[in-house]
Amino acid sequence: MVATTTLALALAACSGGASPAASDGPASGTVTVWVGSWWEPNVQAIQTAWKADHPEITLDLELLPISGYADKFTSSALGGTPPDLVDLDVSMLSSIAAKNLLQPMTDFVASEKIDKSAYAQAVWTASTFKGTQYGIPDHAFSSFLYYNKSLFDKAGLPYPTADWDYATFLADAQKLSGDGVSGFGMAADLSDPANAMDFIAQCIWGHGGDIFNADQTKATINSPEAVAGLTYWADLYTKYHVVPSGTPNFTVTRDVVPLFEAGKVAMVSQGAQLMTEFAKHPDIDYGMVTMPGKVNRGGGWTMGLPVGAKNPAAAKVFLSWFADAKRQGELMPTTPAIIRSNDVAPWNKKQFAVSTAAFADSRSLPQVANWTPMQTAIVTELQKVLVGQKSVQQAADSMAQQLDALQGS
Repeated sequence: MVATTTLALALAACSGGASPAASDGPASGTVTVWVGSWWEPNVQAIQTAWKADHPEITLDLELLPISGYADKFTSSALGGTPPDLVDLDVSMLSSIAAKNLLQPMTDFVASEKIDKSAYAQAVWTASTFKGTQYGIPDHAFSSFLYYNKSLFDKAGLPYPTADWDYATFLADAQKLSGDGVSGFGMAADLSDPANAMDFIAQCIWGHGGDIFNADQTKATINSPEAVAGLTYWADLYTKYHVVPSGTPNFTVTRDVVPLFEAGKVAMVSQGAQLMTEFAKHPDIDYGMVTMPGKVNRGGGWTMGLPVGAKNPAAAKVFLSWFADAKRQGELMPTTPAIIRSNDVAPWNKKQFAVSTAAFADSRSLPQVANWTPMQTAIVTELQKVLVGQKSVQQAADSMAQQLDALQGS
């Protein structure tokens, strides 16, 4: 992930008064917080604002590369040397919580009167595991659609609107395909199954299906509704040929985005981070719209309190301090998790309106302990569909069997 924009912050405005201690006793010393390297543009602003409000506590923000991030934290926690707080992609949280490496945050949420309805619901939901809160979100994302206006104009098509559906999406993709152009670009490469799962999940949800039942104890990915969604996804490649021929080996960032930039793909689904990439190509005339059927994959990053943290009192002070709409809007280097934070510059600019609107229709991927190998199993089976080795139903039945087995492992 990259910073969506580098903020020109008025540092004096970041201060807003000291927050309550959020601990049984006075907090002091140093609080060590691990965050992704994409926080780098805003570290100085955060340090300045924090020092103005809490001079009694030294804030040590440690920036780590995303590659190996979860493994590094797991090793440090198991070794008894975790940070006081760790910012986690919610796709990492359930596996880490299942290892009992994070402290429950339910009581903290209640004592600090943190309103979960103030947050983008997909990232809030994904900050839980088995009904227990394990994180306080700071960044949220939602998937939506980027489309090439020039290619729509050339095909004589009206631009998509927020009320479109999957039938219209397919019809547009068919009309946009030809002469070296593919109507849509999607991922199916096993090197990054999480990348592929975004649109796969959206197709399942958009056709009324789900990956698990309501309490996430039984796989339902082979239900008629889920199979309809998986069939729609596979047919884009096998039947309608509206996605590039290289799709089985594509990821969105590595392969589809360059094709979109070259005018070879007309539509791509991603989050707000692509605006930074497309800003490098001012010649691209693109628009943005929410996904068909008003459903999309949402997620983000969330702050967890590790078991064995050396300064939990100071960690809770930081958590309380950062759970503020204005402060989070001013200090986050990418789209904040608190919805009202998106009323703060730069997130209140017109280009972020679709991203913010999509929060309302975002859903999170399952919060189960073995989700990483599960999504690999899903994409592996779909690869077999794309090359004609299995029918969608056969692949879905195998997925369900593997997901249920991983639930019990």
